[in-house]
Amino acid sequence: MDTPRLVVLVLILIFLFVAPDAHQPTPGQRRELDHLVAEERHALDVLNSSRYGDFNIGNKHWLNVTGLREEDGYLWEVLPQVQHRAKELLEAALGQDGVRQLDPPDDAPGSGGDASAGERSPPQLTQTGVQLPLYSNMTGYLRGEWVRAKVGQDVPAPIINLTALLPESQFAAYEYTRNITGSGGKVQLRLKEREEHGTTNQEPAVRSIGAKLMIKDSTSSGDGWEMKLYGVHFPNLGEAVLTTTSEKFAGLFALPHFALSEHTYLQSQHFLNRTLNADIKSQESSLYTGPSYPWSSSPDSSSDLLLPTPHCEYIIYLQQQAVSLTGDRTAGLLHQIEDELRFPKGAPIPPAPPLVMSMLIFSPDCGFVLESKGPPDFSPQEGLHLSGLKLEVYLRQAKRYILLAALILGLEVISLMRQMREASTPSTRSRISFYTIAMMAMGDGFSCIAFLTVGLFIDSAFLVLVTTSFLAFFCVSFLGMKFLMDIWTVQAPERTDRERQQQAAATATATATATTATNRSRTTPGTIITPAGADTLPLPVTARQATNSGATPIVLPPDQDSPTDNIPDPMPTPTPAPTTAATTTTPTPSPARTFGALYARFYFLLLSILFLSLHATTWPTSLRSAYTNILSFLYLSIWLPQIYRNIQRNCRKALRYEFVISQSLLRLAPFLYFYTAKSNVLFVETDGVAACVLAGWVWCQVWVLVSQDLLGARWFIRKGWAPEAYDYHPMLSEGDEEKGGIMPVGFTQATSPTSPTDPSASSTTFPSTAGPAAGAAAAATATTTTDPTAASPAADKASSSIPTTPAATRSRSMTTRVFDCAICMQNIEVSVETRSSSSSSSSSHHHAVTTVDPAAAASSLLARRAYMVTPCRHIFHTPCLEGWMRFRLQCPICREGLPPL
Repeated sequence: MDTPRLVVLVLILIFLFVAPDAHQPTPGQRRELDHLVAEERHALDVLNSSRYGDFNIGNKHWLNVTGLREEDGYLWEVLPQVQHRAKELLEAALGQDGVRQLDPPDDAPGSGGDASAGERSPPQLTQTGVQLPLYSNMTGYLRGEWVRAKVGQDVPAPIINLTALLPESQFAAYEYTRNITGSGGKVQLRLKEREEHGTTNQEPAVRSIGAKLMIKDSTSSGDGWEMKLYGVHFPNLGEAVLTTTSEKFAGLFALPHFALSEHTYLQSQHFLNRTLNADIKSQESSLYTGPSYPWSSSPDSSSDLLLPTPHCEYIIYLQQQAVSLTGDRTAGLLHQIEDELRFPKGAPIPPAPPLVMSMLIFSPDCGFVLESKGPPDFSPQEGLHLSGLKLEVYLRQAKRYILLAALILGLEVISLMRQMREASTPSTRSRISFYTIAMMAMGDGFSCIAFLTVGLFIDSAFLVLVTTSFLAFFCVSFLGMKFLMDIWTVQAPERTDRERQQQAAATATATATATTATNRSRTTPGTIITPAGADTLPLPVTARQATNSGATPIVLPPDQDSPTDNIPDPMPTPTPAPTTAATTTTPTPSPARTFGALYARFYFLLLSILFLSLHATTWPTSLRSAYTNILSFLYLSIWLPQIYRNIQRNCRKALRYEFVISQSLLRLAPFLYFYTAKSNVLFVETDGVAACVLAGWVWCQVWVLVSQDLLGARWFIRKGWAPEAYDYHPMLSEGDEEKGGIMPVGFTQATSPTSPTDPSASSTTFPSTAGPAAGAAAAATATTTTDPTAASPAADKASSSIPTTPAATRSRSMTTRVFDCAICMQNIEVSVETRSSSSSSSSSHHHAVTTVDPAAAASSLLARRAYMVTPCRHIFHTPCLEGWMRFRLQCPICREGLPPL
């Protein structure tokens, strides 16, 4: 047996040693990579050999790189207008100081000018000018609204011949993606700078920056169009220029020609010459990077390789707004705040101000120009451009909310443990709805997977996210599933009885159908002799009869006879063959198999919801919003199954108030945060109406549970809509004792004086809805009454059938009787309904018109909850009997079985 395993192991080892390296490119892929590197080298050479103004459409100056040639057909005629609009936004943000920093004089420090030589030298790449109140590092998260810019609205969109532009490329579709057609929408921007250190101790004047842009309008699906952009950041100006790069647009290699001044052109040209050259060398030395640009604009570069599609190219101008702080040293204080955020030392600093930027987007191939919504064209109430938090502030805020989520999960664990300790007996577990606890566990499992997944991608918050995920895992696996198993086990007999009843109903239906068919065959009219002759005549008496196969046996109760036993059968049928136990006994599955199936169903449903939610992120905005609202509404309907079970079992209270209120608030809190907080950590759009609907829905469910405890489980259900159940809180009435009822054990006295002949002083009747068993118990104990003239219930029933005519009036009033509780040995004060009648001499021939005191009836509604009456006519305090029934469903006095609560 060991030889085949050894051979398989040796073959696997040989395959691993001789198999080619998966990271090593094939000859075809290597040729594509060499061709790509050659194109990048050519574009870099063009950048180094060009000067400011070499790319000028008005003077018919073009560049020999992809996308900037005349025959490519891009809409470069609008670029000067876009640059002018970017300068206007810079002046609106920084004033004249910003304009002077944009293009300093030749003799200014760091300008690179040399008046004696008559030409510009390479500029210094460190900050030497005036320090403006701006963040030197723009890493952060921004969001806002965009509108159509007034620039280039009259210019038609260009028509580009992709076959001529890229003859070697094969596109899966020729319809452009990322094409914005709406008049406004939302935009989100995630900026990340790469640290670049200059040759001196000063901050570098140019930095490499990357951005992930998500822009959407009414026609976008999911979160809209998503793309990556790369560019440069000028910290002394607070300006950033970014662009997309692809095989049909060498955006990053032509980026200096998009600069707003000659000074920024020279700075970006020298900076990109160094950084791009280093990136190309790294690309050549790597084993395999794939035949795609390392600066690809696609969020997933592999998608461009599998299904390449043309998309619109973007050029973005970002301008940081000046930060306003109290004090004279605004720039110095802002620098201290930024240093403390990046390298915490515990220094006392004021809160970091938000990061605010204006944005201008230009697409040269799709021909549209967009800008952020804000001053000076819009009032601050209408929009404030793009605003958000720096990365360090965002991560601190996210950690706080993650810790708050961990606190919420911890409180949920404590609340669940207290409820599990309260419901430690089979009687209390049988009251709890299995689906209510399952929905809670489902939500905790979803939170566990979500926190764990996010923690794998955010290194700075990994420990906090994993800790929170473990709390959710503990809540769902160690507590939730255990509680579900306990409830499932206790309620197994109930499910078995329900299945038996369904099978019995199905069998009875089949039996009735077979009996009807048999009766029809027996009542067939006299035999008609046809030309077929004897084939239609009945068989002789001595002929052998057909044997019944027993496919549809008729099962009779053991203590009853068939209703047709005494009816003569003109055509006797043979006795069906007895069925064996194997054909009628259903094998009971083992607990291990039952629990395994339960686990499998639970986690399958959980993973299905998780994958469906992930797929919903790509749906259109309206459809995704509807899915989120519906899923939230269903999840927050956690108390509906418990309300339904209370109705089915006529159970007033199954869960502790503390558990219901705490779970409602804790599970509703995250939804209220994301639906109402505009600056939430997930950048979810707020919806106040949906938040109010969800909160009101949970509030209604909680009040229904409370009303079921106070007014009864079925107070809002019409009689006949729910199965019959025993009522432990009946209204005690004096009228029933006149029909032969008996006094329950524990009666001591009445609070009001009564005459010796008053029946209420010797007996009281408790109405029952327990069915035949309760009636039999009442009849059995009725023999102990001391009234020799007490009439039997049958006689009362017969006498009550005599018709009478109305002539007397009987009024109802409430009086208090005192009984003994056999559990706590204390008195029970019970309100009993009494009747007083006044009639004429002919009252025996007329009906009694009864009048009810509404005030007394209303006051007794809640008083009935103070006592409980068993089917065997014993009365106890409600807390006493409920505490007893937590452990045993037997009467404490006579040991008769009690219906479950």
